Amino acid sequence: MVTAIAIPLLFLYFYYVTRKERKRFYHEWLQVGNVAAESVIKGTIVAVQEKTERYYGHYLISVIDLWLEHGKEKIIARIQFPLTESLQKPTFQIGDTIICYGQWRNQLFLFATYQTTSTASKNLAYNIDQRHLHQGE
Repeated sequence: MVTAIAIPLLFLYFYYVTRKERKRFYHEWLQVGNVAAESVIKGTIVAVQEKTERYYGHYLISVIDLWLEHGKEKIIARIQFPLTESLQKPTFQIGDTIICYGQWRNQLFLFATYQTTSTASKNLAYNIDQRHLHQGE
C-alpha cells in the first residue's frame, strides 16, 4: 500500500524538478548570445571556423570562431547564438577588417556586436578595460 502511494509521488516530484530545470536551461539557451560590450578589438580576419555545439538536451548553439590578426599577434574571437529555425547566420570573409564589441573569457574574446570595415587603418587591437591584457604585453 505504501509503495502504491510513494512511487507515483516520486515520479511526480522528479517530473516537476526536470520540467523546472528544462525551463531554466531554455531561458539560458535563448540568452547565450548576449554578451556585455566591455572591450573592443579590431583586426583582420585570417580564418573562420563554424561549428554547432549541444547546449542542453536538444538545444543547440551555433558557434563561429574568427582568428583575427593585428600586428604579429592573433586573437580568437567567438560569436555564438541559439540555433533556431529563424536564425540568419552572419557571414565573415577572410581578409575583412572587423571591429568586435564584447568581453574576454580566458584567452577567448566573446562578442555579440561587430562592424566590418573595408577601409580601416593598419591592424590595431585595444581594450577599454585594461584588466585583460593580451599575451606578450
